[in-house]
Amino acid sequence: MPEVCAALLALAGCAGGEGAVRRDQEALRAEVRALRQENESLSRRVDALSAKLDGLATRSARPAAAAVPAKEDAEKAPVIPPDLAVVRVEPAARSGRTSPPVPTAVAIAEPDPGRIEALSRRGSRDLAAEADGELKRARARSGDARAHALEDFAARYPRHPSADNALVEASTTYAELGRADAACALARRAAEDYPAGDALSEALERLAWCESRRGARDAERRLLERLVTEFPRTPAAERAGTRLATISGRTGDAPDGPGRSGP
Repeated sequence: MPEVCAALLALAGCAGGEGAVRRDQEALRAEVRALRQENESLSRRVDALSAKLDGLATRSARPAAAAVPAKEDAEKAPVIPPDLAVVRVEPAARSGRTSPPVPTAVAIAEPDPGRIEALSRRGSRDLAAEADGELKRARARSGDARAHALEDFAARYPRHPSADNALVEASTTYAELGRADAACALARRAAEDYPAGDALSEALERLAWCESRRGARDAERRLLERLVTEFPRTPAAERAGTRLATISGRTGDAPDGPGRSGP
């Protein structure tokens, strides 16, 4: 210690050096206090981050069904950067060395894969042209091939403007082939999946035919009345009115078909 004081006095020029040394000591003490406070603050932050990481590790070890948080919990959960290095800093009084910096940089977020896929797709015009061509080829077929192709088209392009029409056309083809169950299933699907589609009236007419086949006279009547009420002045409504007049004056077995020609 005497050697240190002698060196400090020599640096201060010996004359009046004691006051300068005292000021330097006070400055060093203040810097040490500031470093201690900074280290204590960093230590508390590191402890908090360590607790959060332990909680995340505990949650990830649970069963898959319980590990998936609800949307609200996921939004409230803390976001820990995957590359955050956690360093426990000892106070300067005990370690005797300067605390290392804690890297807290957040990694650059990866782009949304969905947006990348959307950007890589072909334009909407190309997709529309491809769908229109596929629908045209499906309609050009006959028999089972036509029904299957139209049904596949509706499955591949469910948002196409003619998807409901394709389902109704496939239903009609199945009916012509004597496959009533398949025809009724597609008509019901067209009515349920496309309640605002322009093929709804034909789907309801086909469903009325289905109810007639199984002898459900009341269900058939309700469908026909809906056609007349919701789709007035349409060919389907005219056929429904004729059919209503027919079944209102008849008793006995259910008829073989709807009020229009064909199955």
